[in-house]
Amino acid sequence: MTEPGAPELELTASRYLPFPVARVWSACVTKEGLERWWSPADLRTTVRRLDVRPGGAVSLHVRYVPALLTPESAEAFRAAHIPIAFDLQGRLSEVVEGRVLSFDLALDLGRAESTVTMVTRLELEADGNGTRVRAIGRGPGTPHWVTLGRQNLAAQLERLEQAVRTSQDVGAPSRTTAIRRAPREGRPDPEQTREGRRPA
Repeated sequence: MTEPGAPELELTASRYLPFPVARVWSACVTKEGLERWWSPADLRTTVRRLDVRPGGAVSLHVRYVPALLTPESAEAFRAAHIPIAFDLQGRLSEVVEGRVLSFDLALDLGRAESTVTMVTRLELEADGNGTRVRAIGRGPGTPHWVTLGRQNLAAQLERLEQAVRTSQDVGAPSRTTAIRRAPREGRPDPEQTREGRRPA
C-alpha cells in the first residue's frame, strides 16, 4: 500500500483530549467534524463522501486556501508539478464505534508515478473524564513521508482537540451529516443507548 519499490513506514502519535469519547468520535465521523481538523490551516478539506461502516467509501477534496496562495507560490507549485488541489479516495477498512476508525486513502497527484496509498488509523480510549487518542499512519518510507507524515500526524491530533473544543454541535451530529447504522438484530440501537439512555 505504498509507492512502488518503497518500503512501508509506520508512524504514531498520541494525545489526551479533555472531552468524552462520544464528542471526539463525532468529530471523526461527521462531515462538519472531519472538515474542521483533517487539513492544516493552509488547506481546506471538503468531505464529498463518508460512509461510516467497515468498507464504506470515503472521498475527500483538498485545496490550498486561495487567500494564502499568492501568484508567486502558485507558480512555484506548478513548476514543481505540485497541484494546488487534489483528491483522497478510499474506504474505511475498520470501524468500531467509539473506539477505532481506519482510513485507507489513495492520493493521486496526477502523475503516473505519484499515486500513494496511506493509512490513518485512530484509536480512542476513555481516560478519566477525557479521551486518549492514538493516531497511526502508514505510508511509503520516503523522505517526504518521514518528515511531513510525522509532523502532520501530531498536528492532526492538535487540530482535532481544537475542533472539538470550538464546536457547539459536534457532540450531537445531525442525521444529514452523520451516517447512522441500523442496529443488528437483537441488539439495542446505539443511538438510544449512548450516554446512558436505554431503549424503551
